Amino acid sequence: MTRLWVCGVLALALSGCSLPFSFPPQAPSEPVSPPEPEHQEVLEWLQLSGEVMHSSDTELQRQLQLLQQPANRDELKLALWLSHPRASAGQRQQAQQLFQQRLSSADPRLQPLLAVFQAYNQTLLNSQRQVAERQQQIDSLTQKLNELATIDEQINERRYQESAQ
Repeated sequence: MTRLWVCGVLALALSGCSLPFSFPPQAPSEPVSPPEPEHQEVLEWLQLSGEVMHSSDTELQRQLQLLQQPANRDELKLALWLSHPRASAGQRQQAQQLFQQRLSSADPRLQPLLAVFQAYNQTLLNSQRQVAERQQQIDSLTQKLNELATIDEQINERRYQESAQ
């Protein structure tokens, strides 16, 4: 009997029976209006930041060379590109200096966005510093372990020589 019910329900579902009610018609979506001119600059910076975050190493190098030329020098854009996820520690330091020098003179609407990049950059600098410190500790401990292994070998050789005599 249960199979009969399941087959019946399945047959109704597969036959494409309609629902006893209909969904209300959806209103056509309103077209997206262009951004207000006062927000256009912020949107351009957001777009640029997306490009920076998703760019390749070759694109990073190309943009850095372009922005470091005197004719194209825009220090805030340069700082943004120097904050690239794969930037070196030296590039990050340079970005921090540029942010500190130029952030206060930037458009007040851009300052919060650029401050996020400055904080992101500082966080990565701190992480890189911690990694370098940990690597120094590891190198130091590895050297000490190698010295201890050498001393242990010398002790074992002396014991072997003394037992052989």
